[in-house]
Amino acid sequence: MISRIFPGVEGYSFFQGLSLVLFLLVFMGVVIMLFTMQKSHITKMSNLPLDLEEDQSPKLGDHK
Repeated sequence: MISRIFPGVEGYSFFQGLSLVLFLLVFMGVVIMLFTMQKSHITKMSNLPLDLEEDQSPKLGDHK
């Protein structure tokens, strides 16, 4: 059916397989990284936007 929509797609089966393998490798890498990440790092990163230090100088355009 896909060959009716895109004529000449038969020659690109290598690239279709390669893209699937690359997607699966990246997906599995992210899942492995999530399960092996230390709890302290996760807590630090989750609180990062909320942490404000007193010695921060106001940035250009900040109105306080």
